[in-house]
Amino acid sequence: MKKIIEVKALKKTFGKGKNKVHAVQGISFDIYDQEIFGFLGPNGAGKTTSLRMIVGLLRPDAGEVTILGKNPHKKDKSLKNVLGIIPQTPTFYEDLTVEENLWFLAKIYDIPKKLAKERIDSLISQIGLEEKRKTIIKNLSGGQKRRLNLILALVHDPKIVLCDEPTPGLDPQSRVAVWDFIRNLPNQGKTVILTTHYMEEADKLSNRVAIIDNGKILVLDTPKKLKSSIGEGDLVEIELAGQPREKKLKPLAAKLAALEPPLPIEDITISQNSLTIRALDLIPKLSRILAFIEKQNFKVGNLSLRGTTLEDVFINLTGRRLRS
Repeated sequence: MKKIIEVKALKKTFGKGKNKVHAVQGISFDIYDQEIFGFLGPNGAGKTTSLRMIVGLLRPDAGEVTILGKNPHKKDKSLKNVLGIIPQTPTFYEDLTVEENLWFLAKIYDIPKKLAKERIDSLISQIGLEEKRKTIIKNLSGGQKRRLNLILALVHDPKIVLCDEPTPGLDPQSRVAVWDFIRNLPNQGKTVILTTHYMEEADKLSNRVAIIDNGKILVLDTPKKLKSSIGEGDLVEIELAGQPREKKLKPLAAKLAALEPPLPIEDITISQNSLTIRALDLIPKLSRILAFIEKQNFKVGNLSLRGTTLEDVFINLTGRRLRS
C-alpha cells in the first residue's frame, strides 16, 4: 500500500517548569492510501495536538511529518488543496444559508462554477441536508450543523480528510448519518484520519486504530487484532453496589480465579467498582459466579454480558476507562 502520511518521533511540550506538559511524546506511525486511521484515547491524551502538528497548524518541538512526501511546516501551497480539516468546533457564517456557506468556500478555492455546483449538490445530498439547503445556519439543529461541518471541508475535493471528534453531542440518528458519510470517503479515493474518544466510533469506522494516552501510542493495529490480543470468550461486567474500594476487589478477583472446580476464566479486570470477567462459555457459569460474589458479602448492582470492545483493550493497557 502507498504511504500517504509519515510521522516520525513527533514531540510537543507546553509550559515551563512545574507547569510543563508533555502533550506528545515521540509518536511514530504511517498512514496509507484510502484507509481510515483512528486515533482513540481520552480527552487530553494528545490526539488533537498530534493532528494539528500533522497538518502544519502547530510546529513540533522534535520529529518529522511528511504528507505525500512534502513537509507541511514549510508552507507548501500545493498541500492546501490536498487537506480537508473538519474541526471539533464548527465554524460557519451564521446569517448565510447552508448552500451559501458552501458556495463561499467554493469561491475561496477558485472552483469553476459548474464543478462547484455539482460538488455542492452532491455533498448536500450525501449528508442528508437537501431540505435545509436554503435554511440560515442559526436556524439549524446541532446535529444538522455537525453534518454541515463535515461537507464544508470537502468542497475542494481533498485527498486527505482529518476529522477531529466529529460526533460529540449528536443524537443517534445524526451520529449514524455522520458515520455512514465518513465510512464512504475511502470509496471516493480519500484517506481519513479520525480522532475520537468513543470506542464504538473507532471500532466501526477505522481500518487501523492507534490507542493514545498521555501523549504516547500504546498500541496500533486493526480493531479486530487489538480486541483478540486480550483473549477470546465472552465478557461479563459486574458492577457492585455500595462503591467498594479497589483494594477490596483484588482479593475477590483472586478468589474467583482460584475457585474449585475451576471456572474457564481467562482474565479478570478491576476498574473502579466493577469486575470484568472474560471466560469461555460463560453464560452457564454465571449463576455460580454471582452466588460466590454475594457469599463474599458483596452486592451486585448492574450486570452486562457482551463481546470484547476497544475500551477493554484500553482498560487492559492502563487500568482505567476511556472516560474516567
